[in-house]
Amino acid sequence: MTAVNDLISSPDFLAYKFDFNTEKISFIRIDRDEIRRVSALKLEYIDPDRRMFEVPLSSLTGLMEAANGAALETPPRFIFHTAFCASTFLARCLDVEGVSISLREPQILLDAANAKRLQWRSKTTRLGYRDLPGLALRLLQKHASPSEKLIIKPINSVNNIIPELLQLTGQTKSLLLYTDARNFLLSTLRKGEGGKHVIRAMFDLIRCDFPHLSNLTISSMIHMTDWNIILTLWRLQIEQAESVLRQFAPGHIMASLYGEELIHNPLQVLTAASKFLDLGLSNDRIREIANSDERQQDAKTSGQTFSVDKRRQTYQKLEQFYGAELDQVLNWMLKNNPAVQLLPKLSGSLI
Repeated sequence: MTAVNDLISSPDFLAYKFDFNTEKISFIRIDRDEIRRVSALKLEYIDPDRRMFEVPLSSLTGLMEAANGAALETPPRFIFHTAFCASTFLARCLDVEGVSISLREPQILLDAANAKRLQWRSKTTRLGYRDLPGLALRLLQKHASPSEKLIIKPINSVNNIIPELLQLTGQTKSLLLYTDARNFLLSTLRKGEGGKHVIRAMFDLIRCDFPHLSNLTISSMIHMTDWNIILTLWRLQIEQAESVLRQFAPGHIMASLYGEELIHNPLQVLTAASKFLDLGLSNDRIREIANSDERQQDAKTSGQTFSVDKRRQTYQKLEQFYGAELDQVLNWMLKNNPAVQLLPKLSGSLI
């Protein structure tokens, strides 16, 4: 039988998710090689049949009480993003053995974000939604060795708790990646019907962060086309991103990065990112990363290659196929949101 203390303290176990109904946190066994291999810390990428070890929330309250507001031993650097903007690629490139390790899209942080949306309060403990971000980070910090920096790349639906997360990490710096409207639209269309379903799921969560959209009726949703949903989601995320950047960029705690810069100028961006995040990577090591096999691998799909030319050709085919429809929906966005910039320049640019 695996002891609760082992689940909490051993880096061989990942705090995977929180169940709001049972008020239990599920842990799974995982090694460092697996963490580095998968594009996201989800069972579908790791092993759908991986055994879960459940721990009641009440057994973890001591972890918070022992901390008593103290700073995290290993405060993470975050790579926040607005989806489809090369954040996974950046997190992979900055995952360097002996220097740093990146956790990509841990579910337990999404659970903390959803707890805020639900204004959740525990029925078995004195904890509430305000406590879950701190609990999640304390359970995740063990995955970096004493000599390594911890980097966490949450899923984009976690952006509603960016202020809470940055308050927990103090002066540790973070990046926020974003993209423009056309590239967001093309990236979604490239993924086919599956991409559209993902976008609607994202929209259902993120609209909860905006009071004027939280009560949007099913009827209203039905009358929004897939393209309307895609661009509305993009706009909401840009607004959310700019809001936190205005709060944290002036203090040099957070910087923004336009994802296309990373795709087209990897050496320059990786150099700037390493410096800003204080990772201590040498110029030679960064150059090696920028020219490595990692650069040629698809960040999301194992076994597939990536190239800027291949991506450009795919987007050109989409533009030819959809033709005037693309411009029409972008014009729809501008007509209904006159203040929107389809190619935005967010505050606190890294480069």
